[in-house]
Amino acid sequence: MRERRKLSLAGLVSVSLVMSDKGVLLADPEIALQGMPGTDREGTPLEDIARDAVLGTLQSIPKPRRKDQAMVGEAVRRAVRSAINQAWGKKPVCSVLLTVL
Repeated sequence: MRERRKLSLAGLVSVSLVMSDKGVLLADPEIALQGMPGTDREGTPLEDIARDAVLGTLQSIPKPRRKDQAMVGEAVRRAVRSAINQAWGKKPVCSVLLTVL
C-alpha cells in the first residue's frame, strides 16, 4: 500500500538503457514519465531533465566500473530521482531496466 500511495503522489519514472558488456551505451536512453507534469516551472521538459541526469551519471562512472550492472542501475536511479526532485519538488518512484548485449 505504501508503494501505491507514493506512486499516486509522486509519480513514476522508468528508464531503459542498452549497454555493451564493455560498459558503452549502445542507444539513447528511453524515459517514460507517469503521474507527473510534462515540464518544470521554467518550461523544461522533465524527460529532458531525466535524460541529462542519466547521461551525466553514465559519463561520471569510469568504464571499468560500468560493467557492474547493479551499481550502474542504482546510480542512474538515484540521479534521476534527485534531478526530478530538484525540478519538481517530489521524489518519484524510479525504475531502471538495464539490458547488456
